[in-house]
Amino acid sequence: MLIQFDLPRTFNGLPSEIFAPDTESASTKFPALDIAEFEHESTVIAEIPGVKKEDLKIVVEKGWLTISGERKPYEIPQDAKILMNEMRFQSFSRSLELPHTVDVEKISAELENGVLRI
Repeated sequence: MLIQFDLPRTFNGLPSEIFAPDTESASTKFPALDIAEFEHESTVIAEIPGVKKEDLKIVVEKGWLTISGERKPYEIPQDAKILMNEMRFQSFSRSLELPHTVDVEKISAELENGVLRI
């Protein structure tokens, strides 16, 4: 029995994210964010493992919050044999429109164990 597939039509039904280059999908999802809104404030929580405080920039401008920075590579001894290499070391930037007006003077941020709270 011979089965024939029409590959272009078969692939048309699949989500385009499957075919996106790895670097593109990673950059749009990093850092992962949670946003909670309370009566008088909002909290943004971002996962940024491996990013140091000095490699991080937080900007609030015209109703937008931008978190940017760089995850720098760690030192690997020259005699090490790399068995797996999945960690990405790259610059990142993630912006989101804030749900309400923000008093910039009252913004605070803390970074602990790879979790940023703004």
